Amino acid sequence: MTRLGIVTGMQFEADIIRAELTKAGAPDTIIVACAGPSYMAARRTATRLLDEGSEALLSFGIAGALIEGVKSGTLLIAGQVINWSDTVETDKAWMARMTQALGQSAFPTQTGNLAHSDPPAVSPGDKRSLHIQTKALGVDMESFGVGEIARDRGAPFLTLRVVADGATRMLPSSALEATNADGSVSTARALTALALHPWELADMVRLGLQTGAARRTLRNLALLGTPRHFFL
Repeated sequence: MTRLGIVTGMQFEADIIRAELTKAGAPDTIIVACAGPSYMAARRTATRLLDEGSEALLSFGIAGALIEGVKSGTLLIAGQVINWSDTVETDKAWMARMTQALGQSAFPTQTGNLAHSDPPAVSPGDKRSLHIQTKALGVDMESFGVGEIARDRGAPFLTLRVVADGATRMLPSSALEATNADGSVSTARALTALALHPWELADMVRLGLQTGAARRTLRNLALLGTPRHFFL
């Protein structure tokens, strides 16, 4: 049985997959690690998982949309993760198996490339520019770092990312300021930031709804995946 390392950027992403692994009685060959939301942290975490015996790497969590037609709650199964002139390929057989297995799922699923951005793509203009450069459907901060390490070490790699923030929406600075380096979120800091930027309240509420839709898909994905061993 392949030893799998799952890397997330946010603590809530790791909590979702860990909870379903526990309920499913999944084997201890599946290890979940929250890197925190950054490229370098993702590289370090992926390296550690392989050093500790993982044989394949999965990047799991949320992403931002780069085009308007990709809605919140949509699962993106990426064939490539693109960082400017460098591209990491995901494992074709693993991707095909996952795509086929999720063909009848209750949540929307799309295949298409994922772009890398660290710092995050905040504005609609940032997202539009990334899409023009890469033709990707979504963007995240961690998958490219995980994929680089997998490529360098010859390990199979896949990324499963669910869209939260839409392509035409600004990512509020209050949300960024509330996010800790370890991937946890400080409610107190979010409220303080909102007090200083009250005009962001509507955007924060909207982001909360979009992230809620993404959480539901992540939970359903984990629920489907762990009993059927989609991740192995």
